[in-house]
Amino acid sequence: MCRRSAIGARRQVVLVSSYDALTPSIPRCFCRAKVCRVNLRVIVHRFSFLGLLGLVVIFGSCGSSVNAAGRVNGGAPSPVKALPRQYTSFASAGCAKNGNSIGPDQEISQSMDGAISACIRIGALGPGNYSLAVDVIAPAKGALPAKQGVTVSSSTVEPAVQISLSPASGPPGSVLKVTGRLAAPLPRQVGHAELCWDGCESGLRYQGVALKWIKPTEFMSSIVVPGAPWFRSGENAVAPLASGDYAVSVECLSEVKGCGLGGSEGSATYHLNASPRSLPWCSSEDECARLSASPAITFPGDVIKVTGFAPLQSIIGSSQPFVFQLKITPGKAPAGELNFSSTAKGGSEILVGHAGIVVQAPPEVSTLGKVKPASIEFSGSSPITENPANPGEIVWCSRGKIGVSGLNSNESISTVAAGRELVGLGYGLVGGPVPQCDSVALADGGPAGKIVLASFLVDPNYQAPIFQSIALQTSDQGKHWTPVPAPLGAQIDGFAGFRYQGSSLQALFAPSAAKTGAYVADAGAIPLVEMLKAGDTSWQPGTLACPARGPCITYGSYLPGSCAQLPSLQTILYSLDSGGNWHKAAWPSQVQNCEANEIVAVSRQTELLFSSGSPYLVRESVDGGSSWRVLGVPPVPGVASDSLADGIDGAELQMLSNGSLLVTGGRANGFEWDLLSPGSKDWCPVEGLPAGVQSSSKNAFVYQVGNTLYWISASSSIPPKLHSIPLSALKC
Repeated sequence: MCRRSAIGARRQVVLVSSYDALTPSIPRCFCRAKVCRVNLRVIVHRFSFLGLLGLVVIFGSCGSSVNAAGRVNGGAPSPVKALPRQYTSFASAGCAKNGNSIGPDQEISQSMDGAISACIRIGALGPGNYSLAVDVIAPAKGALPAKQGVTVSSSTVEPAVQISLSPASGPPGSVLKVTGRLAAPLPRQVGHAELCWDGCESGLRYQGVALKWIKPTEFMSSIVVPGAPWFRSGENAVAPLASGDYAVSVECLSEVKGCGLGGSEGSATYHLNASPRSLPWCSSEDECARLSASPAITFPGDVIKVTGFAPLQSIIGSSQPFVFQLKITPGKAPAGELNFSSTAKGGSEILVGHAGIVVQAPPEVSTLGKVKPASIEFSGSSPITENPANPGEIVWCSRGKIGVSGLNSNESISTVAAGRELVGLGYGLVGGPVPQCDSVALADGGPAGKIVLASFLVDPNYQAPIFQSIALQTSDQGKHWTPVPAPLGAQIDGFAGFRYQGSSLQALFAPSAAKTGAYVADAGAIPLVEMLKAGDTSWQPGTLACPARGPCITYGSYLPGSCAQLPSLQTILYSLDSGGNWHKAAWPSQVQNCEANEIVAVSRQTELLFSSGSPYLVRESVDGGSSWRVLGVPPVPGVASDSLADGIDGAELQMLSNGSLLVTGGRANGFEWDLLSPGSKDWCPVEGLPAGVQSSSKNAFVYQVGNTLYWISASSSIPPKLHSIPLSALKC
């Protein structure tokens, strides 16, 4: 159920003890599409080559498979033992890629001699012993289809193929040339086929092997002879790498439905010469695997490297073993390196090679002591912000209205004329005839007076992206609107957020993803900037600025998305030379704006990242954003420990300008507000709140501006209204 708008995100900067910054979002939807939920418990038919490659992509993007009740934010704390080094990026752990997701991630590969090379990020696990294994889902082959009533029809019968091999014998790892001859040409030549080692029904399958046609009736291909044992499909057994005669067969030469259920179209015999002492890691079937993890003592969020050996399961093409994923289970490693279990469809799940690891509880956020933030910055866009040229003047927007309130201001600005301007520019309005505002800002135009700026969601009238944002400005109370100019290399529909730099205003735009052709905004690239200096009305080129205090860490471009479909992802950027050169953080490389995210500088060296929708609620960087480690948080009231894979169940976690942590929003205990005082280890419910505070903040984002919290009621049954409460009113 969508509890908030399906669009949006948030972004805001608060400079404590200063009025230097603020920037902006709109209510969002907490319908989260569950990606990467792939269940391959049975595969009884042939995969096409492209389909198999699709599986590789799917499993390559999946996070670690974890079955554990304990979580980093809900497990019992335990003493933390110092490690020689923590690896929080894939590169630092010696793997080829960086982590590209805000959750657990992994990579894994295997060579033809069975060697495993992998890296895995430790999930939000509670402290304790765990076993790490390769999780293999063996397809149900052999006699199983017949048991399930699957029959091979005459339409699956393919033309016979005469097979010859060169050489006819050799050692493991040899390149074997396979030649096939047909009695007559095929109606349509295929570029790939399936080959089998030791029989197609239960042997090792080479899927998507490239074919080179020499004649209309003759093709050539090649495979690498296995250099490791292999799983016998459907038999829960491992075939040893032993000398002997083995059938090399071709299957599915034509694109015929169900061909993989039948026998091969042709076979030839290859004699394998294997040394009995060539596999020290496979002395018996029970011990026919070996994995080790480094470091073996680790923390949630860290990346560990996994090496070892395992039997082959299937081969992609001629020489690339296919492996599924790593799986972490609680408890010490079971006896034996191979553990078979049946799946519901009759196949097998095999846990291969068990490496024991110890996950320690991370340092608690309370160990930071009584911190006082120097700056606070939220991701996304924001519908509430403060005018740095006139501290205390707040501008906000919701459903066709922009409000300006303060000591000397109480204005209401219609956005109807803004809608006409957007339609005139060729864009469709989102949500009806009144344009939907998603961020606002104020600027000092000098003699021209106050400038009100707002961005509006529009329909680009084509498939993707779902929404775009256009920034407009007005100097006459909303009677006339004009677009904020885009810098060279961007267009107005690549608007990516307002930000303040001192008393001046920055407008960010995403550059084009392509140097030529149609403009497509690239959210991952370093934003381009237009600057409106205080007292001026002309925009000038600018550069992305560092926060005024703390390490030079900020967010990249914000482009709107739909939390029910394609959520907005925003990169984390850091600079080690005061903004001269910006870099993308290796991990977390980005945040998802369907939940609240907050970057907080607590000293000149230390930055905290709060992510309400991440299993890692709090992360800390002490090196300017180059690396981050996880900090533990006491169990959040009303949040079940087994739900932390998606954060804190739609609630919002933020650090206040006084150093306390505040949780608002929906949880199992209702919409209670809870505080965690600096240095404290226990949450306490906020007491004495004025009537209507909790109900009006239901499903709304709560923004802190200076020493006050603001929010806009998310309910559509009442006119939009700005609510506020001073931080001093939050007491337990």
